[in-house]
Amino acid sequence: MDYLKTITSIFEKHEISQYSELRYQKLTKSEKHPSSEGIIFESNVFAGEIFYYANGNMEYCEMEFLIFNREKYKYKLVEKLNLTELEKSMAKFLTERITELKTVRQ
Repeated sequence: MDYLKTITSIFEKHEISQYSELRYQKLTKSEKHPSSEGIIFESNVFAGEIFYYANGNMEYCEMEFLIFNREKYKYKLVEKLNLTELEKSMAKFLTERITELKTVRQ
């Protein structure tokens, strides 16, 4: 499965991708990071990353989110996901962060 393509697709379909001044970057597997791929994203009020790690021994998705002005940091690790579980887990994590961000900004 192409996890980077999946992560990017889920992210781009989510409400979070519509935030103003949001920038994100795709990071593919490389010689330095042969078992991880994902995205990093940042706006003027928050930043985060979602990476999928897979090698012979481990397989998991790691999600991080930081709201700058309140120094609120959230982290989630989910192991051995199929596509449906990855979509649900990412959507839930991002939706919870958007809700928290809206609460903090009021």
